[in-house]
Amino acid sequence: MKAEHRPRFDIDALRELAGAKVFARGAAYHRDGQVEILSMTPARVLAQVAGTEDYRTELTGHGEDIGGECSCRAFEDWGFCKHMVATTLAANDVAGSELDGSGVLDRIRGHLKEKGVDALVEMVMEFVERDPALFRKLDAAAATMHEDDKTLGARLRKMIDSATRTSNFVDYHEAGGWAAEVDTVLDSIAGLASGVRAGLAIELAERAVDRIEQAIEQIDDSDSHCTTLLARARDIHLAAVREVRPEPVRLARDLFAREMADGYGTFGGAVALYADVLGETGLAEYRRLATDAWEKIPLYSGRRKQPEKQEQEEGEFLGNQGQLMRILDFFAELAGEVDTRIALRAKDLSSPWSYFQLAEFCLSHGREKEALRHAEEGLWVFEDGRPDQRLVLLVVELLSKADRKGDAEAHLQRAFEKEPMLRLNA
Repeated sequence: MKAEHRPRFDIDALRELAGAKVFARGAAYHRDGQVEILSMTPARVLAQVAGTEDYRTELTGHGEDIGGECSCRAFEDWGFCKHMVATTLAANDVAGSELDGSGVLDRIRGHLKEKGVDALVEMVMEFVERDPALFRKLDAAAATMHEDDKTLGARLRKMIDSATRTSNFVDYHEAGGWAAEVDTVLDSIAGLASGVRAGLAIELAERAVDRIEQAIEQIDDSDSHCTTLLARARDIHLAAVREVRPEPVRLARDLFAREMADGYGTFGGAVALYADVLGETGLAEYRRLATDAWEKIPLYSGRRKQPEKQEQEEGEFLGNQGQLMRILDFFAELAGEVDTRIALRAKDLSSPWSYFQLAEFCLSHGREKEALRHAEEGLWVFEDGRPDQRLVLLVVELLSKADRKGDAEAHLQRAFEKEPMLRLNA
């Protein structure tokens, strides 16, 4: 007896996901036979849908769980599109689709298996001549196999520069294509990171990071393409460093310089990421560099302003205060040095918020007396300004717990006198 055909996707869920108008348009595409199923597996459905142009549509899931993507602009702008609806309906029409191997891609795969190597090479070369992206990818792969380090390095540096170049502003709809080209170059660099050319991969990954960061201002990065590319380049760099195992002190100095010059967080937290390669010697050098820079930063508070001359002399470190604190906090936390971590946070007490954060940190480590002392100091330092709701409430709470309700009421009274409309009941 023939098994009953059960649709892969739930139609009611599809209609709700797409909306009435998009569902109707997709249903029309399906009725007109504009969907060609390329492949169906338990994991996905791949199709080509004829519209203004041919679109690549991919679906995932089963039943009410319907996901995927489409190469059309409507999907980029609004999400689930008519091409995805049409593909869903077409997939529901195919019984036993996950097992029959009758998709177009399966037929093509079978056809290619019958070809000889020479015939396949000629077919690929025809595509290479017409597809610049495929040309660059295969060219890099061939160069990796057959060229010496100097020639290969020059070739890949040129590819990095070409892929990351932005002669004009790259808008939202072009950003994906730009990123895909850069990612293709990163594929080639990644292939070097685990072999004898790992040293070259380190240099090329650093170049890629620098070039991508230079390009960011000229790109609409709403979809975080650049962030993803930078993270991948950094990961390639890390893998290559683990392969090469550079001299620890030199590595620490190189990474520290990169983290201090890093405006996009690519090498943020490098000391933890590279800790296994840095080892004790490299970590000690990293801490020394951070400590030396940190000591050149003056204390900040609401009572003390930095002289202009001193600010100019130490300006190279001031913009990195957050990074330096995170580096030193990493080491202090590793060593269980709570006092050091409190001192790091007490370096900049130039706002009520900084006092509040310091007090909260003390509280999180069971130091209520210190928390109260810092919080009350914050209220006193900024008593001439507008009361800070968070700081006032924290002081009142801690004073109440310390059985000092009279002092708590006095703080509340002063806050109301200065700011009658201040909300202190949140």
